[in-house]
Amino acid sequence: MAEGSEAVVRGMVVVMDVDAVIFALSGLRPVEFTAARDAYVAQARREEDKAAAAAIGRLRKPRLAVWAANLVARTHPDQAEALLRLGTGLRRAHRELDGGQLRALTHEQHRVIGALAREAGQLAADAGEPLKETVLRELEQLFHGMLADEEAALAWAAGRLVKAPAMAIGFDGLEPAPGATPPPAAPVPRRPAAAAPSRAVDEDHEDAVAQRAAEKRRARSAVARERAEEAAAALRLAEEELAEAEADHERAEGELAALRAELATLEQRVDAARQTAREAEHLHRQADRARAKALRAAESATRRVEELDKDEEEGDEGAGAGRSRR
Repeated sequence: MAEGSEAVVRGMVVVMDVDAVIFALSGLRPVEFTAARDAYVAQARREEDKAAAAAIGRLRKPRLAVWAANLVARTHPDQAEALLRLGTGLRRAHRELDGGQLRALTHEQHRVIGALAREAGQLAADAGEPLKETVLRELEQLFHGMLADEEAALAWAAGRLVKAPAMAIGFDGLEPAPGATPPPAAPVPRRPAAAAPSRAVDEDHEDAVAQRAAEKRRARSAVARERAEEAAAALRLAEEELAEAEADHERAEGELAALRAELATLEQRVDAARQTAREAEHLHRQADRARAKALRAAESATRRVEELDKDEEEGDEGAGAGRSRR
């Protein structure tokens, strides 16, 4: 079984625990992810668990920022819980148009997210994966996105986030509750007018309405400022990622050009080697034919010598017989 894998028994069938596999994979460095995932898929197929094999096979290698965020949640669950509480408070304040609470939590948000990003960077460096500035900014955006995306935040807090939540600008999708108004402000004490008490009551009511309207405007203004700041941060991150992508593309183009030049050189060398091989083969055939011809000539000469030797022997024997008859 792949290291860290778990299985459960359902009836008489052993089924791979996909959640446990996701947790195990989420703790691996991105460079280790693909090989480990493929090993789990192969194991699930050997065990004929097609559903697990398909689910695990769909997992994609996480970005460095996602991996580093999981490191924080696994190492410091108390910090993960703090971000969850902050997200709950911000969503509630947005729905209720609570300007005072929004301002306080927005300030807290910057502090918490900054601390989380720094901690993630330190943990990643300790694990042998120092993060670039662009990745640290991506981490900040990731943590901010989880303030609006509760499902992603819960997955992250469990240390098993597999992809970053959609980039959040404010709390889109969490519109204020119907009829929501800011918490009523304490009315400003007014000296009662002895001559016209009913008019004083009306003025107090008008002041309270005006204060609530002003508080509502301030709440909406706080939300708008927050969204503007987030949009600017998202734009900066996108521009940095674009610049990095363009640099990577230019670097890849250079490497491709170098490889093409190397390939052309190798092809020329291959062509030259093939020509040399053809010439060598031609010479080999010529030499083989010459050898065969020389061999035949040698054999013919040998036979001729043998014939001459035989004729000489027969001549000597004939001459000896003639002398003996005389």
